Amino acid sequence: MNKPGTFVQVSYYSIDNYEEHHNFNTIEEARTYAHSWIGKAPSLGRGYAVSDDGVGKITVRGCSLQELFPLGI
Repeated sequence: MNKPGTFVQVSYYSIDNYEEHHNFNTIEEARTYAHSWIGKAPSLGRGYAVSDDGVGKITVRGCSLQELFPLGI
């Protein structure tokens, strides 16, 4: 769990240049958002996670990708 007063910023990018950036108060909220966009077990790169179909990418600040995607490969 992140410390009080901190936040997790999750950014979503798609291959058609769509993007969204959201701040969350807890890792659990951030995880739910990220999973809704790219699934629970995406491929993890260095600093990003990619959906299995290659359409969406997530980056995060305030926690690790492994905390958002404990099932990621």
